[in-house]
Order: sequence, then C-alpha cells, then structure tokens
Amino acid sequence: MKEFAVFWGCTIQTRFPFIEKSTRIVLDSFKLPYRDIDGFTCCPEKSLVNNIDHGAFVLTAARNVALVDEKNYDLVSPCTGCVSNLATVQSELKVNSREKDEVNSLLKEVGREFKGTARLQHLIPFFHDVVGIHTIKRHMKKDFSGMRIALHYGCHMIRPSHALRNDDPLNPRKFDNLIRAMGAESLQYITKMMCCGQGLDRIDEHDMALHFARIKLKELKAMGADAIVLCCPSCFLQFDNNQFLMEKEGEKFGIPVIYYTELLGLSMGFTPDELGMSSHRIDVAPFIKKWEKLSAGKAGNPFEEGLNEPGALG
Repeated sequence: MKEFAVFWGCTIQTRFPFIEKSTRIVLDSFKLPYRDIDGFTCCPEKSLVNNIDHGAFVLTAARNVALVDEKNYDLVSPCTGCVSNLATVQSELKVNSREKDEVNSLLKEVGREFKGTARLQHLIPFFHDVVGIHTIKRHMKKDFSGMRIALHYGCHMIRPSHALRNDDPLNPRKFDNLIRAMGAESLQYITKMMCCGQGLDRIDEHDMALHFARIKLKELKAMGADAIVLCCPSCFLQFDNNQFLMEKEGEKFGIPVIYYTELLGLSMGFTPDELGMSSHRIDVAPFIKKWEKLSAGKAGNPFEEGLNEPGALG
C-alpha cells in the first residue's frame, strides 16, 4: 500500500481528540503506512473562507495538497469536510490551467508547487476500497449482530461528487457495507441523507441548527436506534453536543453518537476507555451494555473465512 498522510483538520484535534485517538489505534492495529507531516493548515473551511475570498480558499487548499505531492504520498482524512474542500480545489485546478499557473506562481514564493497527483480520500471509502472488508473482518473479535445502527453519511463524504468520485451521491452504499460487515443492521430511515444542520451554528442560527438535529433524532428514537454512527467531526458536534444541550432543556432522545473508528475499535477488542468514549457528551453506556449482553459467550473471530472483496489487503 502506498504511504499516505493523515489530514486531521482543525476540529478533531482541538475539540475531539478522542476521535484522533481511536483513528490512530485502528490505523496502528492494521499496520497501515500512515504519516504525520508538518505544515498542514486549515483545509480551509468552505462556507466561511470560500464565501469571503475564493482566491484565498483555493491557494490555502492547494498549498496543503502540495505538501503531500512533494512527498509522493496520498492523503486520507477522518474529516469529510476537509477532504471535500481539498478535492474541490484539486479538481478545479486540474481543469483550469490558468488558475493553476497563478496559484503555483504564488506557491513558488514559499518553495511549493501544486501538482495534484495525490489521491485524496476520506476514511470511509479508504477502508472500504483500499483496506477492504475481508481484511477488516479478519481483525474483528466481536461483531455487532442484533444492534440497530443508524448511519449518517453527512453532506461532504460524497459531495461534490464530480471531485470526490467515491460513491453514488444519491444512493451511497460504502458506509452501509462497512457497518453490515460488522454484523449490525444498517437502518434505512427517511432523514438518512438529510444535512445535520451544524453549519447553521456558524452563522448564528443556533435554534435552526437544533431544529435540524431534532428532526433526525426524533425519527431515530421512534425507530429504536441503538446509536447513530458517523464519520464527520462537525456532524459529531451537532448530534453529540447539541443533543446534550437539548436534553438539558428537557428533551430526551438518548441516542449515543459514535464515530466509525470507535465502532471498529470496539469490534477489534479495544475498550471504550481505551478509545476515549467517556469524553462523549451523550452517554454511550446503554449501547455498550446492550452490545456486551448480545455478544456474551461469543469468542474468537467469527469471520475467519471472509470474502474476496476487490481492494482487500492480503
């Protein structure tokens, strides 16, 4: 496998270090050739920077990609927004040679050059396409059979589809495939592809942000979902922190919010404490208690035979 740099972005390391912790634990356990490189900045965030100064947005993203280009690495990020923004700029510069030349004339002043050769992937398509379901199953010690999981893809894992090209933007399947491979039921529900609404908090529309979260959480509570599993730190902020704020005001949802690498880490035998799950605002104990009860008496790897999915590691 080609070496890849992990682009952590701003939110994970400043607000959710436990997401970084679980991601590193999983990457290390799979012995994947990831690297930390110096010099990354904010991706930058699209809804604010791009709307104020498109040139600054493009230049900043191009510089981040250039850092990976010069080392001949690919890039993988546990933040959907970061990958979406970087891929948007890389796609734009690949088809606009004049803009690319202008960007590189500026980057030359700091000794950089954007080439756009790096493959940019989010963690979910990376695990699905590169690591492979067969390999994931071989690392599992306990499955999630009997657990009812609600997936939240979020807006930026699959959009803009012309730049990312990693799943069907209208009917994505890869995240569902990963969850089902762990034995859980991936719930199909009306608001599955609905935006989480967290971006509304950035423009001082907190009540509307809560409204978006409330719509989905009410549906999941009515369906008896054991947890919502996602792959974006902004979405995590919305459903964990804002759900906590609503519960303080008397609204009771009780939907644990779990990041994908936390769920994968649990299946590999790591404890909630090792994965940092005690730092969540919404208590994950009900999810863990039900899962442990269902998995009691199971031992060893239930997936030794596995499958031969394309892209699986040997």
